[in-house]
Amino acid sequence: MARRDLSREELFALVWEKPTQEVAKELGVSDVAIGKLCARLQVPKPPRGYWAKAEAGQILRRPPLGAFREEIERSRREVARARSAKLLSKLQQQFFRAALSDLQGRGVEVSGAELRGGRLPEVSPDVAAQVLLAIQDRGHEWVKAGKVAATWAHPAQNSLAGLVGRLLPLARPQLLVFETAYKKSWSTADGPVVFVRLTSNLQERIASLARFVREQMLQHVVMPLIATDHAWSVRHVFTPESRLFLDSTLCVSAAELWVEYTRKAWRDEDPPERYVTGRLALKEIMPIDHMPAREVSISPTITKASVAPYLERLLALLEAERVNEMMFNAAYAIEREVPSEMLAIADRLWFGERRPFSSAREAWRQIEEELERWEGELESERSLLAQAILGIEVGDIVTSEHRGRLLRLSVTGTTLYASDEYVTFVVNGTRFRKDGTVGKLQDSISLQFERDALNKRK
Repeated sequence: MARRDLSREELFALVWEKPTQEVAKELGVSDVAIGKLCARLQVPKPPRGYWAKAEAGQILRRPPLGAFREEIERSRREVARARSAKLLSKLQQQFFRAALSDLQGRGVEVSGAELRGGRLPEVSPDVAAQVLLAIQDRGHEWVKAGKVAATWAHPAQNSLAGLVGRLLPLARPQLLVFETAYKKSWSTADGPVVFVRLTSNLQERIASLARFVREQMLQHVVMPLIATDHAWSVRHVFTPESRLFLDSTLCVSAAELWVEYTRKAWRDEDPPERYVTGRLALKEIMPIDHMPAREVSISPTITKASVAPYLERLLALLEAERVNEMMFNAAYAIEREVPSEMLAIADRLWFGERRPFSSAREAWRQIEEELERWEGELESERSLLAQAILGIEVGDIVTSEHRGRLLRLSVTGTTLYASDEYVTFVVNGTRFRKDGTVGKLQDSISLQFERDALNKRK
């Protein structure tokens, strides 16, 4: 049985049937690789001394294989339970009860989620996530309707923010938190923070969109977020009224997830404001069953055979880059020191309506915009062509001997560039740690192909 064909259940059965060394020998891999695979699939291994006790004749129990992420969620629940043990304020209790009533009115099962002596119960992550979104989206409506005895002002909003902080650890396993790049904490910065409820249906939808992006070689696709999917942090500067002017979409690329949103201006003549949150890696939030990883070993040298099917395409790209560089140099050689106002005066004094000076400046601006667009298309072609020649895609796990050491990366991007002597292919990604988990450090693999070989056609 090949390692890539192993299901999570089959791996669990193997490591509890015989020692890891025997399983590794049977599969033709190292015992370290088996350990990494167990960690990646969250398969528990027998504790130290287990097989010695079994050989001694002891009858040992095999634990059940928990659901995916169960161990992580159990530890999170323990932390959340300690944080939520404190007594809620009377105002927070009103908000919580109003949220339960609202969810019941929408047909959500919330039995067992009632407050116990003014303290949060041990609710499921799903219920906690729905309560959190409800109080943020509709808290001001409950105050206005009299369901919560308060005035919608800073004291009530601060109380609601405190309740969000208590619910967030409970809801975290089923909640995505999107923050802007400059934020350090969801509760201390000015915002915005977007909470999105991560259901199994949404996970499947995201996985299918990510596959579609990869198959169609797209940058990303978008899907709208509805009110029941997400909410804005109560710490955010938007008032409940201005939240109605927001339009949010969830963006899915081959490897990442983020939220883009626009806020309509209060005045019709003003353009809408567009914002983008920070990005989350799909591999960190999606079950492995939804996001199967593909591991590829890259040779330290690029052969003519791998380049041959794409030779004409590569030559066309290099020629396009040569033309682009020539146009770029020609465009920026145009003198720009004369201000537009002086050109307008010269046109008015000497040429009237023909405006040759102003027309020349406008033409230059159009050329500048066209060059920027062309550069973007060239960069996209560099990335796609590098992926095709190397046989990898964004999201793959690649391994290569690089600078005398074995480097393993989770691919985040590819590109290529040419010099007089070489065409250099670059694979960018996040480096794996020695324990087999993905770290935070970025690294790259560079591979070179002699440019002279491009002209030696058969």
